[in-house]
Amino acid sequence: MKLYRDGYVINRWLPIQITGQLLITTYLVYQYGLGTLFIYTAWEIGSLPFKKSQFYKYTALYLVFSVFCIIGDSIYNFEQYQLFGIIITMFFAIGSPFAARSLGNSYRRLYSLKQNNKRLETIIKQQERERIAKDLHDNLGQSFSLITLKAELANKLIDKNPNQARQEIKDIAAASRENLAMVRKIVSDLNQKSIAEAMIEEERNLHLVNIMQSSHNEKISVNWPIPIQTALAAIIKEASTNIIRYSQAHIATFDFDEDDENYYLSIKDDGVGYQQGQKDSFGITGMAQRLASINGTIAIESNQGIVLKTKIQKDK
Repeated sequence: MKLYRDGYVINRWLPIQITGQLLITTYLVYQYGLGTLFIYTAWEIGSLPFKKSQFYKYTALYLVFSVFCIIGDSIYNFEQYQLFGIIITMFFAIGSPFAARSLGNSYRRLYSLKQNNKRLETIIKQQERERIAKDLHDNLGQSFSLITLKAELANKLIDKNPNQARQEIKDIAAASRENLAMVRKIVSDLNQKSIAEAMIEEERNLHLVNIMQSSHNEKISVNWPIPIQTALAAIIKEASTNIIRYSQAHIATFDFDEDDENYYLSIKDDGVGYQQGQKDSFGITGMAQRLASINGTIAIESNQGIVLKTKIQKDK
């Protein structure tokens, strides 16, 4: 068992472990006719992240043992296996290392893609932090320096020239109001979320409860105005939350579209729908109020699952 357990990790004893597995299986083949046990070693070889030369070396060793053992056992027990059984066994014996390697490479590529996506998210967040820090330094830093100078000047003038001191205090108050408005704008910009960001977040949340996210024509939403994207991002979040809580669905489908007059988003699930009188528990009122502020409407249908249809009028 130790040979099989430790053989799933590349280590300096791997040649001995693989050879040991093959010898054990060879013994079991000739004693009990258990030729299919070679497949365990085949999938082990295919699953390990070998270089091509290493993979072919271990595969060649595996094929020497497995093919000769299976052929020998088949000749000895030909009446038991018959020709078709021998062919099937040989097919699986030869093909298993290559099938395992293909599957292992697919898993590794998928893992690498996820890792790269996480790295890109980190880079984007870092760049956004640097941009915010630069905005704060360039704008607020200069303004607060000016406020400090004016406050010091007003303090010096308060006895000598009260009128001038009062004017400096008024300038300080005006600068403070401007800075407060600037901070509010920065915070407002930070709270804005794109449709793409919302879709990424909600795909993760849906995946946690085994609901698949499907998106159609999402790419057209990339250039939609920021206020539209922010509103629809909130709708996507609310709708996804409802699907997770109530729908018992297997798939949530998001359809994006637009024409000369409107932007459209339809969100559909294949769940149980809602019962009569349950409609408001889905937060439709809140979503309707949010959309009304940007000339949008929302409608809900329930047949097989729920369909939310949003329509937002374009600015003329």
